[in-house]
Formats: sequence, C-alpha cells, structure tokens
Amino acid sequence: MLKKLSIAFTAGSIGGIATVLFLIIAGGTGLMSAIGITLPSFANTGFLYKQIAWGGLWGLLFALPLFGTAWVQRGLVIGLMPALATLFVFFPLGTTSSGGPGVAGLGIGVMMPVLVIVANGLWGLLASRLYSRVNI
Repeated sequence: MLKKLSIAFTAGSIGGIATVLFLIIAGGTGLMSAIGITLPSFANTGFLYKQIAWGGLWGLLFALPLFGTAWVQRGLVIGLMPALATLFVFFPLGTTSSGGPGVAGLGIGVMMPVLVIVANGLWGLLASRLYSRVNI
C-alpha cells in the first residue's frame, strides 16, 4: 500500500507542475486576458510549491479503489474534486484580510470557474495516466 501511495503522491505532484506550466502558457499567450481573467504571475516558487504539494495530496485519491478503472474516467472525476474545493471553499475563504475572490472566483472573472475546471481536469488526466502507467 505504501508503494501505491508513493506513486499516487508523485503522479499528483507532477500533475501540479503541469498545471503551473498550463497557467503560465495560458497567461503568456494572452488566453486569460482574452477571456477576461486578470491574475498575478504564476511564475513564482510559492505558487509552484503549493501546486506540487496540493497536487500530491489530492493525488493520494488515485490509490483508492474508487471511481472505476479507466484512467480517463478516474482522472476527470478525481480532477473535479480539487476544482470544486477551489471554487466553493478556497476562493470564498480567501487568504487575505479582505477575503478572497468570492464563490467560484467570480470576483476575478466570470470565466474563472471554466479555467479552474479545465486546469484541474488536465491535472487529473495527467496524474491518472502517470499513476496507471507506473502502478503495475
């Protein structure tokens, strides 16, 4: 079981790195500004560290015998969990004294929920594929 947990954490962490790269590319190419989302730079070590750590923790869900055996199905279902937590727990609570961007991140832009779901879907697919390939 320890091997499965290690592989799941690692797959989730690598997925976290890929999420940061996706967001950097989306910001750098102008995709985010085109859909009305203005965010600070993602190219900092604090954001990268957070995504690696949280990606690994959420990745532990891949070690559970739930959500089917197809890696695409597992990746999308498990990827939806951190997306929902971000939209309905972390964003509303925020990390500043004035709160966060509100429910679903709508204070940042109306397309923020779409960006969060797409980014976490990509994380889930990549992490699930890595987990299924390595966990033999």
